[in-house]
Amino acid sequence: MTGRREVIVVGAGPIGLTAALLLADAGVRTTLVEKATEPGDLPRAISFQDESFRTLEQLGVADALKAESLLDTGSRYFGLGDRLLLEARPVASRLGHPAKTQFDQPILERLLWERAVAHQGLEFLRGAEVTAITQDGDGAGVTVTTVEPAGDGTRTLTADWLIGADGGRSFVRRAAGIDLVGTTQPQRWIVVDLLNEPRPREPFAEFHGDGKRPYVLVPGVKGRLRIEFMLFDHEDPDEMTTPERIRELVVPRFRAELAPDDVRRAVVYVAHQRVARTYRAGRVFLVGDAAHLMPPFAGQGLNAGIRDAANLAWKLVEAVDGGATERLLDSYEAERRTHGAAMVTVSRRIGAVVMATHPVLTRVRDTAVRALGLIPRVRDFLANMRFITPPDHAAGVVVAPVGHGVALDAVTVGRALSQPVVRDATGAARGLDAHLGRGWTLLQIGGPPGPAVDTAVDAYWEAICAKRLCVRAPGGETADGTVVEATAVLTPGVGAHPVFVAVRPDRYVAAVFDSAGERRVVEGLRAFVDDRSRRAHPRPRTRTSGSPTPAHH
Repeated sequence: MTGRREVIVVGAGPIGLTAALLLADAGVRTTLVEKATEPGDLPRAISFQDESFRTLEQLGVADALKAESLLDTGSRYFGLGDRLLLEARPVASRLGHPAKTQFDQPILERLLWERAVAHQGLEFLRGAEVTAITQDGDGAGVTVTTVEPAGDGTRTLTADWLIGADGGRSFVRRAAGIDLVGTTQPQRWIVVDLLNEPRPREPFAEFHGDGKRPYVLVPGVKGRLRIEFMLFDHEDPDEMTTPERIRELVVPRFRAELAPDDVRRAVVYVAHQRVARTYRAGRVFLVGDAAHLMPPFAGQGLNAGIRDAANLAWKLVEAVDGGATERLLDSYEAERRTHGAAMVTVSRRIGAVVMATHPVLTRVRDTAVRALGLIPRVRDFLANMRFITPPDHAAGVVVAPVGHGVALDAVTVGRALSQPVVRDATGAARGLDAHLGRGWTLLQIGGPPGPAVDTAVDAYWEAICAKRLCVRAPGGETADGTVVEATAVLTPGVGAHPVFVAVRPDRYVAAVFDSAGERRVVEGLRAFVDDRSRRAHPRPRTRTSGSPTPAHH
């Protein structure tokens, strides 16, 4: 790629790859810069959520990752004497994918890396390190040093926008003058990733707070197993990760035998509980670990990063196309930082429960958990993992209902749109996402066939290239531009008149309205995406190969 880029992404871990691919698929001239020359091979993150799969579905790699993952998993929490205190499963997903899954990060990185290498619209610079950044009111620049056969090469790249996806030690974050706020967990943990697990295990991550040496056990597929052990202050991390000490930890308690090739890796980590003071500095944005570092106990780190990438990517597409206001760009931090900080807090609290070793505190903990389990509402809250709350963008890029307004039973402004299975005019049954646009979508729920919006302001939806789609209740007639739900999910609560749902490119609901309320909705959305400055003919968008993942509930 020659000349000025539109977006530069620094860091090709799973978050940077996701952001770059979403941008490139939208036709944005994107350059991805990565110091490594091959995808990462360390199994760091291990838990994957439904919303993350929804994003991968847009990139065409969801099915391939599912084939290598343990789907629909839960969690079990054990106390003293290995007594089961709580068994938890997340609420059944309404997004069309397994609510919680145990996956293998190297497989995810390879799938995304290979797609990035093959993407004709993405410049992927491997073996290249960013050593300086600059920015002004018109754009951002990076100095890139590469190691080439002929020797070191240094050049400057410029773009309209810069994304720092370069991990917890982010150079971009430091160069942009953004600091981290928070603390570092004093407890250290050994992570032991094993292969060739001889016996199948139930699909549960196990948290064992035995009061002696707390540990976590997470099964995978194809003989993969992770065991994490808490270290004590007097233990030396180098000694504790020697083959001899790893064998003492694993055999015979977890495995009858342990061959050297069975140990994929053994490392010591210290969990940080930190959030970037700001996610944006002018033309520079942070995503993933560059923006937030959290303990692993809630399995939210990588999932939060994928949410960051999906949230930011569509807003930068609007910026490149000329329609984004400053309010839209500022909404990235408003929508993502609050939820990211909340997930850091949840992760820290779960860790505090698991890591207790004081005899009195562990007994009090076990008694309290058992007592709380006797209260139906609390038991439901814990058993369905409702403490891991989904993002709510009600204070972000939305137009809130006024007064009693128009409402649908299963659609909430500011929340992710549910994904039912729908049937189209060909008779094919697929998830709704397969019929949504890559940009905005205007759904008509119920009412007579054909468009029913006010033509006086209808031009707004055309100007922002919103795709039109009518969703009908089970038993309805299909036609071009119309799909019918297999099971009523979005249609309950709709009356004789149509209700419209404005769906953002990241599948979040921006507004619910009827024909009478459309003008107010358009005026509200125009404060974020201004059709009057947006380019009239947007760039061509890349379609992924690979079939959409079927939705389920």
